[in-house]
Amino acid sequence: MVRVVPERDPYFRIEDELVREGVGMFDMITPRGASELIVESPRHDDTLATIDPEQLEDVLWMYRDRLLDLKRDSQIRDILLSRRHKKPGVSPHHPYSRVTAIPIVFDEKRRELREAREYYQYKRRCLYCDLLRQEVAVRERVVRLTKSFACLVPYAARTPLEAWILPRRHGWSYEDALTAETAPELSTLLSQFFAALARDFGDPGYEIVLHTAPNVRSRILLGEWATIRDDYHWHIEIVTQPEAANRVGGIFVNEVPPEETALKLREAIGGDSGF
Repeated sequence: MVRVVPERDPYFRIEDELVREGVGMFDMITPRGASELIVESPRHDDTLATIDPEQLEDVLWMYRDRLLDLKRDSQIRDILLSRRHKKPGVSPHHPYSRVTAIPIVFDEKRRELREAREYYQYKRRCLYCDLLRQEVAVRERVVRLTKSFACLVPYAARTPLEAWILPRRHGWSYEDALTAETAPELSTLLSQFFAALARDFGDPGYEIVLHTAPNVRSRILLGEWATIRDDYHWHIEIVTQPEAANRVGGIFVNEVPPEETALKLREAIGGDSGF
């Protein structure tokens, strides 16, 4: 059973009126949006390592449902689906994911969209599809391959044990790509990954973020996101202990080679499936 409830003290409210105004050279906007919690399990002590794959699949479908519903609102431009495990200073709590919908595009998403668009304009190919082709061919940083997904350690991982899960078939939005075939495959892969983290790596804290396309109904500028269906590629990023990430001048410093991390994760999960 999966439930969705509004946050008790939300940053953004669906009831607020959207107002934009200039304050000198700055812009100000009212917090029109949504702040919701997706309660993942009826069991208080569940984690992504212990939730059954079937239950986790229900959570994945709820992600899709909330994206579809919130994107019907043209005043919502972007939606962040995220989950924290063992956040420092936060007591253990009931398992939930957070949905944050806002009237602007998140900075990280804006950067991703820009870089994907620029790569596509130059090469007429999806950046993430090219990355997948290279990683699958080399296999050094691949943790696990399934029919529809690749789990890999990024070349420039921000922290030890960082991993990405990407669909092997190009798709710009999660809610359009999730199907009766891919949902159980993705839930099983996630279950295997987080069970391995808990069993073989001391159950570290982590943040999981779903990266999917913004709300194209809220397009503001002429030609904005004109090639997004071709240049963007939805994916999931898992960063262990993000609060401990070491940065120098904005550059992440990680002393563990991604190939070493991928090998350890591959051994813990059970290896490449061979697809």
